[in-house]
Amino acid sequence: MTAETKLTVMNDLGEIKTIDFVNKFSTNISELLTLLGVTRKEPLSADMKIKTYKWTTDIDQTSVGEGETIPLSKVTRSFDKEYQVAWFKKRRAVSAEAIARHGASLAIDQADQRVMREIQNKIKTDFFEFLKKEPTKVTGTGLQGALAQTWGKLQTFSEFDGSPIVSFVSSLDVADYLGDKAVGADASNVFGMTLLKNFLGMQNVIVLPNVPQGKVYSTAVENLVLAYLDVNSSDLGGMFADYTDETGLIASSRDRSLNNLTYESVFFGALKLFAEIPKGVIEATIQDPAAASEPSTSSK
Repeated sequence: MTAETKLTVMNDLGEIKTIDFVNKFSTNISELLTLLGVTRKEPLSADMKIKTYKWTTDIDQTSVGEGETIPLSKVTRSFDKEYQVAWFKKRRAVSAEAIARHGASLAIDQADQRVMREIQNKIKTDFFEFLKKEPTKVTGTGLQGALAQTWGKLQTFSEFDGSPIVSFVSSLDVADYLGDKAVGADASNVFGMTLLKNFLGMQNVIVLPNVPQGKVYSTAVENLVLAYLDVNSSDLGGMFADYTDETGLIASSRDRSLNNLTYESVFFGALKLFAEIPKGVIEATIQDPAAASEPSTSSK
């Protein structure tokens, strides 16, 4: 006797779970980009490399007399460095015994969610490592002063004119500043980051766990770029992926192995969130207001 029409079988459930995982990951990345205000998404080329740029200025210092021709000054945007984007490839397998003991929800789905969390944490960690790679450094008194100094310094970058600013701070510095005061900002949490909108007069201040206490990092939203391998547009999607999201940010496959009774999950992709102009990231060191107010002593 043949099976009933529209009967849900094991492979259907496996594909549905794969789709759920990939869509959840894609949604989280989209929420992260919205949180940061990032609109620049660039597919990686075949060499899997990203390029950063620098600005150089040659300003003529001539004192021009009345009626004299004004000498030219020159501003150049030139290639600085390139970086290889690494793949993320994660695989885990669970035994039939584990599935029998703990159930498929715990042994497969919840465990795979932990893998996704680790992939996302690596994205955040790599992003912060890029932020602090070659920043322009300033000093400010207190958290508010440090934020103000980064804002002021960014105004000197003509290429960021009119772009919103995003700042990254430590939760410890925010806690020290607030004390028993109300937050005074609209807070929301995405991707393990907390957005404090209009905090201390800044447009977007993000509490990033990787930021060390005593430091503030700010840059223009226009300076942030997401580079990614589009799995959908490559041969990889058809060969190795059961399912990818619409943007091709991540691919996922699941399969059962009958020779050892295990169920395997594989996730892969390549993406990097980076600052196109590293010097356009401003790193402020928070100076203790009490220390800043103390008179300096000089030896006689």
